Amino acid sequence: MRGNTPPDPWAGRTVLVTGGLGFIGSHFVEELLDRGAEVICAYRTEKSAVIDELPTSDALHLRRFDLLDADALAAAVDSVTDRTGTGVDAIINCATLDGNMKFLLEQSGRMLDENARMVSNVLNFARSRAVSDTVLVSSAEIYSYAGSHPMREEDDHRRHMEYSPNGYRLSKMFTEVMADLYRGQYGMNIYTPRPSNVYGPRDDFEGSTNHVIPNMLARLAAGRDIEIWGDGSQTRTFIHVQDLVRAVLCMVADGTHHTLNIGTEEAVSIRDLAHLVAATAGHAERVRMDPDKPVGASRRALDLEKLHTLADFTPRTLEDGLLDTVRWFQKHQAQLQRAL
Repeated sequence: MRGNTPPDPWAGRTVLVTGGLGFIGSHFVEELLDRGAEVICAYRTEKSAVIDELPTSDALHLRRFDLLDADALAAAVDSVTDRTGTGVDAIINCATLDGNMKFLLEQSGRMLDENARMVSNVLNFARSRAVSDTVLVSSAEIYSYAGSHPMREEDDHRRHMEYSPNGYRLSKMFTEVMADLYRGQYGMNIYTPRPSNVYGPRDDFEGSTNHVIPNMLARLAAGRDIEIWGDGSQTRTFIHVQDLVRAVLCMVADGTHHTLNIGTEEAVSIRDLAHLVAATAGHAERVRMDPDKPVGASRRALDLEKLHTLADFTPRTLEDGLLDTVRWFQKHQAQLQRAL
């Protein structure tokens, strides 16, 4: 019956989204605006194409600054809250320095340093302004590669702290350690969602990260075959970016779990993924194997029991999510070609 629907818990809240024009951050901005939140979209790099896709709203406040500068963070937020007369109710930190394998190998120290300082600035700002909820988007990368069973939230740094030369992975571990310590010392409400492989519209299709699905689509668009290293039997799970956003917002609204695995039960081999991506993009035969190349872990899976207890939706299937992603990618490829 009309009138019985409870109000959205995000309606009317003022939310700061860092990395707000990035792949994941822009989808948080979009969803929060749709739910009636006041959104401060913080970003370092201008992306006019992403801005054009965001809803036109007086509730959207775009602020460009470097999150490594704590004073700039405070000034940017104050420029909004002084005008609206409200403080920041929640922060969702999506800002991160990432890169492809070459970048990971050559810039791991910088990656750890900058990501750690951004998290520190966010946490100290949240503490100084008594922000109710702070979300630090983490990653399933924090788990040990040696695990063979679905990883539970408890199988983290508190049980097994593992060194890695990968500065991105180390920075996510540092994020989780900082969250634990700040919760304990300052009583802050900090959430660290741990998504599996995220994909969807606005992902990086230029090869500057190791994201497998956009890299496959980019190869096809360039007229090349998808190349599978090894026999392609290694399995992974994927989560559509919009489903990730919805799960995180459920996580915070529910308030029960401060760490949460986010993914789906739908595991797929890299070989089958490649054929599915190629078929969805209209290039079913353009997949080739390179058995002499090294492969990663044979299986990575997350225990999703806690997610199932609080999610108020069913994540889309990989097939449906890929169709959505391919349509977005092909639309934007066409727009780019017309602009040239």
